[in-house]
Amino acid sequence: MNLAELKQRLDLLVEGNVISSSARSITVDAFQHLLETLGIKDVEQAEMLFTHLPTALTRMENRETLDAFASETMMEEVRNSGSYHLAKEQVRRIEREWKGGLPETEKEFLYLHYTNVIQTNQGGEAN
Repeated sequence: MNLAELKQRLDLLVEGNVISSSARSITVDAFQHLLETLGIKDVEQAEMLFTHLPTALTRMENRETLDAFASETMMEEVRNSGSYHLAKEQVRRIEREWKGGLPETEKEFLYLHYTNVIQTNQGGEAN
């Protein structure tokens, strides 16, 4: 997926009132930052991450409940990943932009998906 494809996908979600404009903006910024961090123009296997992110931000904006998802075993694998540090940096940047902080369960979900996307796009195997 490239930036134009992401924007097109997000525009459809905004038009359908599935995500907010602010969630769209933060997601575009997060995608651009990931491209810059990895030094790439297209991100492979990122559709789930960059669809989940704006919907989760919109749910938080609307004060809806977010579900917990990750087992401790799964999170241990994520934390032991060589991409975990980069994933944490990406999520911290989203939190700064969002200015409201993210619940720990949401950060864990993002860490999981970011580590997989980063590994896939750096030539490593995803978790």
